[in-house]
Amino acid sequence: MKNNYLLLTPGPLSTSKTVKEAMLQNWCTWDDDYNIGIVEKIRTQLCSLAGSTELLTATLMQGNGTASVEAALGTFISKRDTLLVINNGAYGARIKQI
Repeated sequence: MKNNYLLLTPGPLSTSKTVKEAMLQNWCTWDDDYNIGIVEKIRTQLCSLAGSTELLTATLMQGNGTASVEAALGTFISKRDTLLVINNGAYGARIKQI
């Protein structure tokens, strides 16, 4: 069986027909070809872009942009910290609300 890995998370309401068709395939996250072949390659490339594959690691998160922002804020910003949010639209307003 040939795996055409095209999609990790679909986009917003404007999801194209090809993306919807890609969503019809089941992805087994515990399969080596997915975890090692796809996920590990992406993680390594991200760490390389950030400057080190030995000192850094990356965690891929499945979900929309807001889910990732919420996770980052909850992880990296303490209750004592101050966060500057550029609120110039719906996304900024959502980040402020989080």
